[in-house]
Amino acid sequence: MNRRFRLAAVEKLRSGKLADAARALGAARREVMAALSYRDELRRQLRTTQAPSHSAAPYELESAAARRARLRDDLARAGERVGLAQGRELAAMATWNAARSDLRAVESLHERHRLAVADADARADQKATDELAALTRRPDPSGGDQA
Repeated sequence: MNRRFRLAAVEKLRSGKLADAARALGAARREVMAALSYRDELRRQLRTTQAPSHSAAPYELESAAARRARLRDDLARAGERVGLAQGRELAAMATWNAARSDLRAVESLHERHRLAVADADARADQKATDELAALTRRPDPSGGDQA
């Protein structure tokens, strides 16, 4: 039996792809977290932004209204950014799952190969033991068995 696992290069390549996919998944998750925190910060700012009192100057009222309008626009864009980031995260998760599945298939083949080599070794050891036992037993020259 060939002792060398012929798919070792494939296994190494697929484990590299899995590592790359894991890094991409981590980056996608960090991007989602950053987008969510930015969106939450905008929400907080919008909640805390208050209109000036009624006795405020007209430019202060216009400025506050413009700020709230800008925050609402930014919040809508932040929501879109969150959606895109979550889509990228799902794609990265699918890529990672596919890479993990591919690697597991080769690892399963490698395990079968390892077991086959161990089985072949055990058979070879047993054969050597049987041959040694056959050589050490000598027939009785008188023709009778001794008990």
